[in-house]
Amino acid sequence: MSADVNRDAVSTEELHEALVEYVDKANASPRSKKTLASWTCRIHIQATDLPDAAFTFHVIKGVAQPMVQGLEGVPDLVVRGGSIDLAEIFWGDANPVSNYMQGAIKTQGRADDVMRLDAMAMFIFLGQ
Repeated sequence: MSADVNRDAVSTEELHEALVEYVDKANASPRSKKTLASWTCRIHIQATDLPDAAFTFHVIKGVAQPMVQGLEGVPDLVVRGGSIDLAEIFWGDANPVSNYMQGAIKTQGRADDVMRLDAMAMFIFLGQ
């Protein structure tokens, strides 16, 4: 699925679908799995325009675990942004690096975790 360019937001359900698709793509990406094989990180993802859109994404030794609705555990990294910006990244419709650089997506956590999440998103965006 991809976002309609004329929309300002997606629903919580649509964002969840985008995140589930992202997990599948991350696990299907040989480059992502190889490059991030030693990475373990718990990530909280929050849509700033949808109060009930909060998710936990856990990567264990480079393998993306099933997406969980709600915030579980203490995060190593927090990713916040508008629902449409998040969905477009996770659907692969937007370049994640430019969304970070433009400030549409904000991250909070260690720089190496942010760089690894960027790498995973970029491999998926490029279809690698």
